[in-house]
Amino acid sequence: MTRSSAATDDIQDVARTLCAGPIRSISEIRRGGNSRIFRVETQAARYALKKYPAADNRNRLEAEVNALGFMERKGIGRTPKVVAVSPERRFALLTWIDGEAVDAVTDADVADFAAFQIALDRGIDAEARSAIGEASEACLSGPRIMSQIERRYARLAAVKHDVPEFAAFFDEVLEPSLARFEAGAQEAYRRLGFDFSQDIAPQFRTLIPSDMGAHNALRAADGRLHFLDFEYFGWDDPLTSIANFVMHPGMRLSDRQKALYQQALLGHFGRHAESERLPALMPLYGLRWCAIILGELLPERWQHRLDSNAAHGTWDDVRRQQIAKARALVSQMTSWERGPLARS
Repeated sequence: MTRSSAATDDIQDVARTLCAGPIRSISEIRRGGNSRIFRVETQAARYALKKYPAADNRNRLEAEVNALGFMERKGIGRTPKVVAVSPERRFALLTWIDGEAVDAVTDADVADFAAFQIALDRGIDAEARSAIGEASEACLSGPRIMSQIERRYARLAAVKHDVPEFAAFFDEVLEPSLARFEAGAQEAYRRLGFDFSQDIAPQFRTLIPSDMGAHNALRAADGRLHFLDFEYFGWDDPLTSIANFVMHPGMRLSDRQKALYQQALLGHFGRHAESERLPALMPLYGLRWCAIILGELLPERWQHRLDSNAAHGTWDDVRRQQIAKARALVSQMTSWERGPLARS
């Protein structure tokens, strides 16, 4: 057996335990502060061996195994299948998917992502309702969204003076915007006859990947997308799927593409005034994403980049880039308050 220098004796032992046949080679293809991925070659097949992190407030292995089991059971294809699991050691052996990174997202890709999300919703059954938990950081009520933003704001406030241009942006834009957008969302919910403080009822929720996008997809030889990484999978408001997809900083989507995804989902979900609630919540979702993007200003996030060999440029460069991304996102929020994106 050949192995990369990163394939330790522990990895080899797990691979031997989970694979049915003798192993020919093991090589690590992704390493970072999150999960690690190894390509395992046997005489009969190629597999992805995934090691999940220990220090987390969420059982990522369980979430992904449940998600992939649901998709296989419901015939929702173009995803890996679970071959074997070692829960006590936090490993899963998955079928291998050949493909290339999705460098440019086309309109057809956006339609594919939307169709995948809709297929997940159509596949919901009693077993899924009992076996699958909430999505990571589910946004099932106004206070839940507010709590996520406020928690991140508190950490950012502690470092706001470390970057000269950030303190004014935080104090004069981000903080006042939160109060204004919360008031607007509460008023909109009152007009609709909904309780902003209450979780939406289970029958109005759907299953979402929560981190879906080009960064978690591969393009196969036939040009079609295959979908990966379901560690954050679970129940959430359908509107969270829209917000996460159109705001994700890992993709460069045109306004037309954002509208394509949004309109596809609004055309499918019509059970809890999604079209009316969306403009009320989108600005809050936007501030939530600003806070996520600005997390790179925190010293521990920079250390995470260094540990995962993902650092590009100096920390000052990265922090300025993230502030610029947050400013750009804030600039879109006024248009979101007016209603669903229009396709041009």
